[in-house]
Amino acid sequence: MRLMPQSLLSRSTLLIAGLIITGQLITAVLFVFLVQRPRLQVMVELADGHLHTVRVAMALLPLEKRGQYLSQAGHDFGVHLQEQPPILDPSAPEPPFVIRKFMEAFANKLHPHEQIHYQAAPDQAIWVQIVIDQQPYWVKFSATPFSTDIGDHWLGLLLLMLLLAFLGGVIIHRSLNRPLQRLAAAVSRIGKGERTEAIKEEGPKEIVTFIHALNHMNADLKQMEADRTLMLAGISHDLRTPITRIQLALEMIGGDFDKDLKNRIVANLAEIEGGLRQCLDFARDSADELCQIADLNDLARLCAASYKTNGYHISLDLCEEAEAEIRPFGIERLLKNLLDNAIKYANKDITIATRHNNGQLHLSVLDRGEGMSESDIEKLRRPFARADTARGSVGYGLGLAIVDNIVEAHQAKIDFLPCKGGGLEVRVSFKPFEETLE
Repeated sequence: MRLMPQSLLSRSTLLIAGLIITGQLITAVLFVFLVQRPRLQVMVELADGHLHTVRVAMALLPLEKRGQYLSQAGHDFGVHLQEQPPILDPSAPEPPFVIRKFMEAFANKLHPHEQIHYQAAPDQAIWVQIVIDQQPYWVKFSATPFSTDIGDHWLGLLLLMLLLAFLGGVIIHRSLNRPLQRLAAAVSRIGKGERTEAIKEEGPKEIVTFIHALNHMNADLKQMEADRTLMLAGISHDLRTPITRIQLALEMIGGDFDKDLKNRIVANLAEIEGGLRQCLDFARDSADELCQIADLNDLARLCAASYKTNGYHISLDLCEEAEAEIRPFGIERLLKNLLDNAIKYANKDITIATRHNNGQLHLSVLDRGEGMSESDIEKLRRPFARADTARGSVGYGLGLAIVDNIVEAHQAKIDFLPCKGGGLEVRVSFKPFEETLE
C-alpha cells in the first residue's frame, strides 16, 4: 500500500501544507521564547510592583483610612481592592496557557500565606489575597492583557493554511501539468512513429529546455524520414524501368526456351514489382490527396470486384449509408493492403463490412483465420517487418505501415479486434459525413 500521494497536485499540496505548518510551528516557538516569555516576565514585575505598593500603603495607613484608600487606589493603579473575598466557582475551567504561566511566575513573587486564584466568569481576572495586620485583603488584576481569541479560531486558521496550500498546489499543478501533458502526448506519438507538430515551448525553464530538445529531435526524425522516403521512392522508380524491359524481353523470347523457367522468372519479376509498388505506396504522402465526400460502400464493392477477377471471393456486409469525408485513392489502397494481409494470413471467409456505432462510421476487414497476437500486430505495423508466418511470402512488409500512414492522414483510428468464433477484425473508425458538416 502506497501512502505517498502519486499525483503532482496532491504532492505539491502536501509539501506546501507541510512547509506552512512547519513554518508556523517554528514561528510559534520563536515567538514564545523570544517575545512572549520576556513580555510575560515584564508583566509579572509590573504586577508585583503594584502589589508591593498596595502592601506598603496599606501597612502605613491607619485602619480608619484604609477604606478610602481601597476605593481610590484601585482606580489609580488599574486594579481593584476589596476586603470581602470574591465568589469563585470551584468548577471553573483551567486558565488558558498564557494566564497559567503568568500565575505560576507571579506566585513565586508572593509572600508566604498569600494566595492567587483565577476567575473565569463573568470576566477573566486574577485575584491575589494579601494579609495586612492579620486582616485579609483581595487584589484583583484584570486578565484582559492576556486574553486572545486564537484558541477559539485555531481550526479556522488551520483550514485557511490548508486552503492556501491547496491553492499553491493548484497553481504549481496548472503551470506544470499543461506542458507536461503536451509533452507526454507528443512523446507517445513520436514513439509510435506518428507525425507531430512542434510543441509550444512554455512553462518552467527546465521543461522549456527539454521541450526544445524534443522539438529538435522531432525535426531531425522528420528530416530522416523524408530522406528515407525520397531515397526509397527514387530506387523503386528507377528499378521499375529495367524490370519492365526484362518482362518485354521475356515476352519476345520464343523457340526452345524453357517455359517453366520463363514462368518462374516472370513470377519473380511480378513479386519484385509488387514489392516496389508497396515501396512507392509507402513513400507516397497520403495527405497530398484532397479530401472529398465519398461512399465507403462503393469503394468496398469496387475492391471486392477487383479481387474477384483474380480468383478471390470477398464477401460484403454493408450498412445503408456510409458517406464520409475521405481521400478515396488512399482508402482504396488501405482496403487493398488489408485484403492482401487477410489473404496472406487467413484466406478464409474474408468480409468487408461497414457499420455505424456510437457516432462513428466503421470500415472493417474480417477473416476467419487463426488470428494474430498483439505482439505480432505491433511488429507488422513497423515498416519492413513480417510475422513468422510470412517468411517466403510476397511483399516487403509494408502493408500495415502503409495502412497506418493512411489512417493518420484521415485522423481516423484503427483497431485490431478478435472475431467471435475465431479470426481477426481490422476496424478503421471515421467520423460520418453528417458530423464533419457540423
